[in-house]
Amino acid sequence: MTHKVKLVIFDLDGTIADTIPDIAAAISKTIAKYGDFGNIEELTRKSIGNGARKLMERVYDALGIPRDDLDADLKAYEELYARENCIDTVLYPNTLKVFDGLKERGIKMAVATMKPRGATWGVLENLGVVPYMEHIFSADDMAAPKPDPWSVVESARRVGVLPEECMMVGDSMTDVGSGISSGAVSVAILGGYYDQEKMKNSGAMYSTYDIGDVLAIVDEINGK
Repeated sequence: MTHKVKLVIFDLDGTIADTIPDIAAAISKTIAKYGDFGNIEELTRKSIGNGARKLMERVYDALGIPRDDLDADLKAYEELYARENCIDTVLYPNTLKVFDGLKERGIKMAVATMKPRGATWGVLENLGVVPYMEHIFSADDMAAPKPDPWSVVESARRVGVLPEECMMVGDSMTDVGSGISSGAVSVAILGGYYDQEKMKNSGAMYSTYDIGDVLAIVDEINGK
């Protein structure tokens, strides 16, 4: 039996917004005490995923920076990024179209991201999209991180729907995994931050390069 979609859960980085410029800038300022590493946007893009600590670890390893002070540096980065999180960050084209379209259809929305809480709320508030969301889960709010099904199952519980009536939309294998493991519809956004070849073979029910296609996918499932 195919369930109609009643709740769509979105990842943040690389899915609804391009956040790399501000993340890279905050990391650059944090690691400036170790030397001048130039523009690290591309390295940041390749390293993002699984939360801030993993991101910092990958950047440090790539640049040959010792991890001795990683805990303190991570705290400094998170505090800095919480303040300077939406200078060059922008929503991807068609994101607001999707949000408005889902709202018109009476479909609820939520965010589940591995960003720290301060930066998550800062970005979403500055982009003006908080009012669309029923709830927002940052890495600090999750009892278990993606790809665990917790984000979808708890989102469904809070809204009063079944996990099978949810759709998980994201650009990483962890997003797809969370959708699959919970029984939700999984939509892989290609062209985000995660390895594209892996995403093409992620096992997601649907794949698209344009988040705007989410509306058409919802309409197809719901029989509109």
